[in-house]
Amino acid sequence: MRLFFIINGVEAKEIPGPHWLPLGFAYIGALLKRHGHDVQVFDRYAAMGRLGLDRNKIDHAMLTALKTFAPDVVGLTTISPMIYDTVHCAKIIRSIFNGMMLAGGHHATALPWLTLVKIPELDGVGIGEGEESMLALAEGTSPADIKGILWRQSYENIQDNQKNLPYDPGRGRVEELDGLPFPDYSLFDTAFYTRRNTSVIRGFHLSTLLMIGSRGCAYHCSFCTESLVYGGGVRFHSTDYITDMVKSTLQQYPQVDGIYFHDNDFLIDPVRVEQICLNFIKTGLAKRFKWAVQGRADRAEPGLLRLMRKAGCVKIEIGVEAVAQKELDAMQKGTKAAFNANALQLCRDAGISAHAFLLTRTKDETPADLEMKLDWLKLNKPDTFILNPLLRHPGSLLYKETGNSFFETNDWTRESVRGFYDEDVFSQVTPQDRQDWLRSRFEPFWRKKHRLTILKLNPVQMWPQFFYEAILRRLKKRMAQFS
Repeated sequence: MRLFFIINGVEAKEIPGPHWLPLGFAYIGALLKRHGHDVQVFDRYAAMGRLGLDRNKIDHAMLTALKTFAPDVVGLTTISPMIYDTVHCAKIIRSIFNGMMLAGGHHATALPWLTLVKIPELDGVGIGEGEESMLALAEGTSPADIKGILWRQSYENIQDNQKNLPYDPGRGRVEELDGLPFPDYSLFDTAFYTRRNTSVIRGFHLSTLLMIGSRGCAYHCSFCTESLVYGGGVRFHSTDYITDMVKSTLQQYPQVDGIYFHDNDFLIDPVRVEQICLNFIKTGLAKRFKWAVQGRADRAEPGLLRLMRKAGCVKIEIGVEAVAQKELDAMQKGTKAAFNANALQLCRDAGISAHAFLLTRTKDETPADLEMKLDWLKLNKPDTFILNPLLRHPGSLLYKETGNSFFETNDWTRESVRGFYDEDVFSQVTPQDRQDWLRSRFEPFWRKKHRLTILKLNPVQMWPQFFYEAILRRLKKRMAQFS
């Protein structure tokens, strides 16, 4: 069977650079190809890097690729803040394609019934992980009989009072992770994704690819849907699988010298992390590449961090989220504010760079709270950091309690969806005051810190290239404004 997958673009004011490669289709595609099926991916994000910000050009390139490949099945991604792009793609694809079309991902998993209603061009939606569902489909199993697919014909036969009930994402779960082939990066524009940059392993100028060593999360933060498609609990690839995956990838892509492990909490099992590190050291991989992980602050332990640094880990990203305990408790973070500062210090002591994720637009946030977060950053000195707005994604407890059934009751247009995500419903800071504070207080500090971090974390001989790239980015931004 021939399967054609499409990855959403993003809203961008300038031509994008390399970022996180979409791993989902890398695994699905690898499994399908192992069983003899033909797979092609059209990545609308990477296409922006080639074609610029002209959406019509990207649409034309996508439809041309689809016609040339002539697939039996088209698969679309669904990301809630970009769901209007999925709606748009489904509509224009259906105008030239009469075959089977499905959608999967976070949004479809959170709102499967509704996705079929709102996107009538779809024949079905995938819930949870997609590897085994898509393989069963490609091997000839009736879609109505695949537990990880909600088929439109089956949906239409369900009683109305059942159509809005939650759907178990675990229905698509892969239990034996080591049975999966390594992700197939060749499905993507690897020249684009492996260009050296400082945005994937933040601050380090590396050619980086993404990997994942475990699926799921043991916690239930009120705002998070990161592990929604994985269902409950945490499952692991074996340490040998991870070692072999790294070795194989670095042999296939010798230009790559960085790997970002996208596990929700890489540090959840310290014994396992220790074995991974020992494997990297024993095989010599520790000297071949640098790596980064995400980890909870309350799992930082001095001995383990020192071993990770010896094994090549250069970056740990920590979900600080808030500096006040009342905010952490409101988010159901399940940690203490004091752990965050301690984790940053332990990373510094071990020689590992630390990144801090913080949230703004939180409940009852005031201008004084904004200053408190800035003071915390200045005091605790994470090498890199980002301040993101608190968002209400379908599938999260926060959306259930405060989303006001937005996606259930509104059209999924660009204007409508963007308006929902731009809305500040929790804080006491006015939009104008927030914009003024960001421009006058936060952004000058971020820019200065960012420049210093780049110079600190990279060899001196690379500095001229950073300045050249900064000038080039400014020129591209100006050109995009006039295109």
